Amino acid sequence: MDLRLADRRFLVGGASRGLGAAVARSLAAEGARVAGVSRTAGADDPRPAVSVAIAADLSDRDGPGNAVRAAVDALGGLDGLVVNSGGPPGGTFAAVDEAGWDQAIAGTLQSTLRLIREALPHLRDGRDPSIVVILSSSVREPVPALITSNVLRPGLAGLIKTLVGEIAPIRINGVAPGRFDTDRVRSLDAARAAASGLAIEVVQAQTRDRIPLGRYGDPDELGRVVAFLLSPAASYVDGVILSIDGGMIRSLP
Repeated sequence: MDLRLADRRFLVGGASRGLGAAVARSLAAEGARVAGVSRTAGADDPRPAVSVAIAADLSDRDGPGNAVRAAVDALGGLDGLVVNSGGPPGGTFAAVDEAGWDQAIAGTLQSTLRLIREALPHLRDGRDPSIVVILSSSVREPVPALITSNVLRPGLAGLIKTLVGEIAPIRINGVAPGRFDTDRVRSLDAARAAASGLAIEVVQAQTRDRIPLGRYGDPDELGRVVAFLLSPAASYVDGVILSIDGGMIRSLP
């Protein structure tokens, strides 16, 4: 299928590695021009695909605005936005202190609000404009010892559902990834192993047992789905929160 993304202009958050880098690769493979944001504008991923590397900390008050302006200057406008950031601090309610909550709110909630707000005027002038917000399986089922994500990600799902009626014809959708083979998930597995006294291989095997497909996802499997949602091929898909988790979460709907 031709997703008709050739020469479309996208800003992708957290594009230096993990899920953000996978999205950038998928968009670039379709001929899109990608401005990728990371704190250092470096590319930890061995297969970088960004046309423009932007250094910005999206958790800073001015970071999202600076990132959007740099992308628009480099690309000549915006046709799509991928909201993605490093996951918030892990831990139980008792373990996360005030500083941890401040970090989580700035990096997960405030960064999303500011990035969308800054991008909207440019997206309104774009071609078939679309936004995808990368969330977490925590929007449908709380993740043990990840209280910050369990609180904040469902709030972002509510933001998506609200904006559908406010920003049309700009489309906005979310994806809810489960367990992918990324640095973030590996660090969470390591923390769970340390807390439980189990070997990390045992923790990973327990997680795989919950996934009907029996494995962690490859980040590129998510990247391809996000590219589709951003594309004109998904022109009537709006306000969807799509699980990409190998069947792990079985909540309704």
